[in-house]
Amino acid sequence: MKKIGFWFVKGIAFMISITPFSLLYLRSDCYCFLLYHLIRYRRKVVRENLVKSFPEKSPKEIKRIERRFYRNFCDLVVETCKLLRVKPDELSRHVHFTNPKLMCDLYERGRSVFTAIPHSGNWEWYGKMMHSVSPHKASAIYKRIKDPNFESFMKQLRKNFNNDQEDMIESSVALKTLVRRKDLRNAILIVADQSPRGVASDYWTEFLHRDTCWFYGLEKMAKFLDYAVVFVEMQRVRRGYYDVTFKLICEDPKSTEEGFIMEQYVRHIERSIQNNPDNWLWSHRRWKHSRQPEQP
Repeated sequence: MKKIGFWFVKGIAFMISITPFSLLYLRSDCYCFLLYHLIRYRRKVVRENLVKSFPEKSPKEIKRIERRFYRNFCDLVVETCKLLRVKPDELSRHVHFTNPKLMCDLYERGRSVFTAIPHSGNWEWYGKMMHSVSPHKASAIYKRIKDPNFESFMKQLRKNFNNDQEDMIESSVALKTLVRRKDLRNAILIVADQSPRGVASDYWTEFLHRDTCWFYGLEKMAKFLDYAVVFVEMQRVRRGYYDVTFKLICEDPKSTEEGFIMEQYVRHIERSIQNNPDNWLWSHRRWKHSRQPEQP
């Protein structure tokens, strides 16, 4: 049954991928109607997240954000499937880097860097384009999917246009891999706003009016490897078009106090969401854990 489901999904993805951009968002609108009105995919989760994150907004404003989120979410799905067939020059017309000089300057100063992006905009498109921003050796850290068919399929989607075999690093071997590549100037993409286990070793702070835990790996690896950290803000300008802006969190991580990198990363995400609230992945069950009394 799993294999049948995989081939069904892959078939739909292929049909979406051959759809020209001029018609792609008609497909998205159809999927949005099904997902929002008929299937009602995670409607309760999305509504609860929005209401608790924006207590100052009226029910009408929450509803407007909710509807825009579902449209953006369906756009994200079809845009990700489009990666199966899109050409580099075609995708470059849809993703605009506002300040690539920041990355090039870090390269010239001999700095490797973690580029930390939240689930905002289209992080899959950024991952496909990140090698074009600077001369760094670009790779992305990802979490392996248990199903081998979907694992292979997602790696095919995400592989960069250079067909580089080392552009994807599985999270369980990330540190070991980067230590081995210490002589290279790396730019490592990490999506660091997933919900961790909710244990004492996580980083806890207030985020969108709620006590929230975060993976500490970004800061710990940055300090251990002496990598600069850059926040990647990806905003939807209009349907199918994005602006990417790099914001330096720190160039010398070892000189920062404990928690500084994580706190700055969280505050950047929070400001980005407050400016464009429908741009984030609200269907994610982000607040699954509560801080225990012994946790700092």
